[in-house]
Formats: sequence, C-alpha cells, structure tokens
Amino acid sequence: MNLDAAMQAAIEQAEQVKGRTYPNPPVGAVILDRDGQIAGVGATSPAGGPHAEVLALRRAGTRSAGGTAVVTLEPCNHTGRTPPCVDALLAAGVAAVVFAVSDPNPLAAGGAARLAEAGVEVQAGVLAGAVAGGPLREW
Repeated sequence: MNLDAAMQAAIEQAEQVKGRTYPNPPVGAVILDRDGQIAGVGATSPAGGPHAEVLALRRAGTRSAGGTAVVTLEPCNHTGRTPPCVDALLAAGVAAVVFAVSDPNPLAAGGAARLAEAGVEVQAGVLAGAVAGGPLREW
C-alpha cells in the first residue's frame, strides 16, 4: 500500500471520531507491516482513553515490528492522562513513522524529533492539506 492510500485510511479513522475526543484532537492511525500491508488501524478514544497509535499498534500486534506507522498528527511526546505515543511506537519497534501535520500543542510536540533521535525514519507532510482541512478543521 502506498503512503497516500495509508494516510487516506488514517484520515477516515479520524473523521469517524471527530467531535468525540475533546480535548484531544481526532487522530487516525494505520500500521503497515514490513510488507506494506495494513496490520492495524485506530482512532483517538474519548479523553483518558488510548490514542490512535496505541489502538492501531494493539491491533497490529507483532506485525508492527519493522513496519510503518501512518498518523494524521505527529505522535505525542508527553504524559497527560495517557503515556506518550512515542513510547508505544518505540516499544513496538516500528521502523518508520509518517504523519501529516505537526502537533501544534507545545506540550505534546517533539514526537518526530524524539523518534528520529531513536533511529526511526520520520516523514512529515503526507496529505497535510487533507488533514488540516478535514478531521482537524475546527477542532
């Protein structure tokens, strides 16, 4: 599966939870296995519940190791009601993280840099306009 198609699937996940995740943004995530096949999908739960990446990783199980996480928003790098999504991605052993939009919240931002420092390939901006004008619009 190409990255645009995977991001479109993540956008669809985010759209399904739009309006039900406040104060968290509606985020969608898709985990691709080493072969580029969808291994797990997820969307942000209501406040206090798992974030999109964590749900997608749970559904992917061991197939996430060496794979790619495709996420509509930069994975969070802070502890609030839940641990940082960056921790879950690193523990799962993903090789790459692709996201559309950087996290505008200064408390949560920095996930991309932390992932890159840990040796994970990071790519930003994939379908950014579709995410900013879609699930994150008026959030």
